[in-house]
Order: sequence, then structure tokens, then C-alpha cells
Amino acid sequence: MTTIDSYISTPGEILKEEFLEPLGISQYKLAKTICKPQSAISEIVNGQRAISPEMAVLLGRALGTSPDFWLRLEATYRLKTFDNKAHRIDDIPVLVSTNQQL
Repeated sequence: MTTIDSYISTPGEILKEEFLEPLGISQYKLAKTICKPQSAISEIVNGQRAISPEMAVLLGRALGTSPDFWLRLEATYRLKTFDNKAHRIDDIPVLVSTNQQL
């Protein structure tokens, strides 16, 4: 069963639903404004492309946010969707305890 608590928005969904749609900005207009192909914006909106540092700077400038805002969205999404079991993270031994000083 899926609950609202388990739903994770992609950075592209945030871009579309919190910026483009309410502000009446088309993907085409945003792409032209930041001198990138429309396909790049479309791929971000559709969850097929990650937001790179360069794109974060461009989106931040065009939409009045910071690059950090976009990079944090991307990092949070990636961490929440990372599959620990598939990558056998639990099999990796801890080398340094959080109580130890380096």
C-alpha cells in the first residue's frame, strides 16, 4: 500500500508544480531563457534527468532561488530512492565509530 508519507517528489515535479505551472512559465520559455535545449527541461520534469550543478545555477538564476535549493532537492531525492539492499550496504563493515576521533 502506498501512503502519502511514502511518496517522494522528483526535483522535476517540484520544478513543474511549484514554479512553472503557478508562474505560467512554459518549459520552452525556461529552456530559451537559460540557453538550454527544451529536451533538457522536459527530461528533468519527467524524472529522466538529474539536476547537475550547472543546471542548478541556471535554474536558480532564472527562478529566483539558489543553486543550493536545486542541488538539495536532487540529493534528497537520490538518497531517499537509493536501494541499500541492492547495493549490500549492510554488508560493509564500519571502520570508524562515530565515537572515535580521527
